Amino acid sequence: MSQPKIVSIDLPSKRKPIIAPILHSLRQQSKYQLNELIQSLFNNTDDALFELADRSRSDADQHLYFESMRQLRLQRKKISSQFIAEFYKNFERVFEADIDEVDCEEADFEETVDNISLIHNDDLEVSVAIAGIVSKVTSQFSLPIMQLTKRIDHLCPCRTITERLNPLGPERLSTAFVDSIECLEIDIKVRIILLKLFERFVMERLGRIYDESNSMLIDAGVLPDLKQVFKKNRAGQPRESISIPENSATGNLIENAGTVGHAASGFGVIQSLLATIRGEATSVGDGVPNMSTAELLSALSATQGDVHGGPINIGQIPTVLDLRQLVVQKTADAAEQDRTKIRQADDDVVNFVGMLFDYILNDRNLAIPMKALIARLQIPIVKIAILDKSFFEKSNHPARQLLNELSSAGIGWSSAAELKRDAMYNKVESIVMRVLNGSAQDKKLFAELLTELRAWVNTDHRRRNRVEQRVKESERGKAKTAAAKETVQKLINQKASGMRLPPAVGRFISETWCKVLVYLCVKEGSASTEWQLSLQVLDDLLWCLQPLSNQEELRKRDAIIPELITRLHSGMDTIKLPDATRNEQIECLEFQLREISQHDWCYLEDDAPENDVFARDFEELDEIVLTESHDSEENPGAQRPDQKFLNQITKLQEGTWVEMTQEDGTRLRCRLATVVQPGNRYVFVNRRGMKVAQKSRVKLAADLQRASLRILDESQVFDRALQAVIGNLRQMRAQS
Repeated sequence: MSQPKIVSIDLPSKRKPIIAPILHSLRQQSKYQLNELIQSLFNNTDDALFELADRSRSDADQHLYFESMRQLRLQRKKISSQFIAEFYKNFERVFEADIDEVDCEEADFEETVDNISLIHNDDLEVSVAIAGIVSKVTSQFSLPIMQLTKRIDHLCPCRTITERLNPLGPERLSTAFVDSIECLEIDIKVRIILLKLFERFVMERLGRIYDESNSMLIDAGVLPDLKQVFKKNRAGQPRESISIPENSATGNLIENAGTVGHAASGFGVIQSLLATIRGEATSVGDGVPNMSTAELLSALSATQGDVHGGPINIGQIPTVLDLRQLVVQKTADAAEQDRTKIRQADDDVVNFVGMLFDYILNDRNLAIPMKALIARLQIPIVKIAILDKSFFEKSNHPARQLLNELSSAGIGWSSAAELKRDAMYNKVESIVMRVLNGSAQDKKLFAELLTELRAWVNTDHRRRNRVEQRVKESERGKAKTAAAKETVQKLINQKASGMRLPPAVGRFISETWCKVLVYLCVKEGSASTEWQLSLQVLDDLLWCLQPLSNQEELRKRDAIIPELITRLHSGMDTIKLPDATRNEQIECLEFQLREISQHDWCYLEDDAPENDVFARDFEELDEIVLTESHDSEENPGAQRPDQKFLNQITKLQEGTWVEMTQEDGTRLRCRLATVVQPGNRYVFVNRRGMKVAQKSRVKLAADLQRASLRILDESQVFDRALQAVIGNLRQMRAQS
């Protein structure tokens, strides 16, 4: 008899993480919503790549885009499944008690840094793209993300859940998507395009998911009153620990594990890229002493006072400062100008920040007044980056966030003249001046200014939204009235087609009863009982005004006329006609009805008058023809714009900022408030929420085609600049 197996109960076993039941429901609900967004992404990606292929000037680029389309179509189902699977796993990973988050971050970081040279910086470019996505989405949905993170954290007993760990947070979702498209054999250029489309069609549409997830947790009793929780937390924390809201480590250029060594290594990646363009211009020879960091900061402060001492010219695009040259001139004696140089690390900071500002000040998405203000921040940003190299890596660095918030706040600025008494401009200018007068070592200053600016912008947005809401309601009301008028006019023309009516009756129907029908159509709707009854009154009136050929019909008409007059009275009450006007019109209708009745009876009784004036007048009348009032978006004489421009306008979402070049050459910045029907009318408002333009889809597409309309990129300006500069350095390195 064989001995039984003895299994030690101490052997390690992988336990399935325990997830709160409500989170299972939340995960399932979010799964369906995310899947819908992913399918929308693929549909739009196919169109976008086809347009890029169509516009390509070389066969190689065209082949690249068509081959990428083929890859996406083949792998679409796999990518969708992998993305949802990663989303599911992220819930389980965050609830696994045996995972050390910091260790994982450090391992990921070291692997990223070690493999930079092997992958030709493709991962770096992807990381920068993710940084931009995470930064924008975190800013766009900051409140619901923070609330959801806090509630999930409340349900997790094994660790503190940050926004970086939140399975529905922008970083986890972005990383899940990047992992899911690893199966695609596509060029880095197409991969970045795909990430941009992912940002637009998935990440920017997460608002509903966040709101519904928070509502689900509130209904389940999970921290229903977060205000009280925050009050308790703040009561037990020192001011320094809450001055910068935790935006997690999401969007880092390269994952930062929170150590000085890692920060230095991360900046080292940037230095390795800068080495491509580094030459004699950055060195003055061997044996020349390096300027200390303290000396450099002092020289920068002195330079700042020299170049930014005058008033800000908000009507002119500023130029990027050549800080290296300015600093060397400031620190050297007249006879010893070439006897000092900036340390390589500091020089790389000055050089790289200069590239970033060069991109920002040439960015057409920024208004000129905003460029004039941001240009003043070049030296303060250089100083803080010299002191804190993590500035380039942390998307939640307060100085970076302040720069992004400033540019977002002024995206709607147009001409400099209108900003003289603008409260928003005054606020932004005051913040810029406080940065200039502050200390680069004071990181809290940027955090305080960031908090202050966000609070002010939120208040301004609420005020603007109230004005904009009134514009929307007004325009929708006008559109609804226009649609009702068109419906009524078509019905009247249809019902009265071929009929001969007395002029007074025709005027009553087209001018008075038409208004009654329009009012009821707008107020009650075309399916309402009131609307149907008012149409029946019109039908009865038209029938009563026609010549009848037998006595039974004549008796029926005579019987319904009193009730018809009563219903006409009642209908006219709804549009509040003056009593005198109403009585005059009713008397006229009664006279016409009485006359035609007497005329018909006379003919049936063979007693027609020899000189029948009524009959003669009746035969000479014209049929009712109402002028159709519809908003045609087509100009018959104009050339129809290309379909690709029509498609771009069709995809415009409410809230999108555009810049219009007007007939006099001035530029107007406005945002799409709403699209109203009929007529496909796009209504635009300025940054105060007031209506400034209204155009049809075809007109906007034509403007877009001839470049008199530009759709503005609202993504975070610093992250956009960082991505562009690193992309350029990467190309230069590949070509060297």
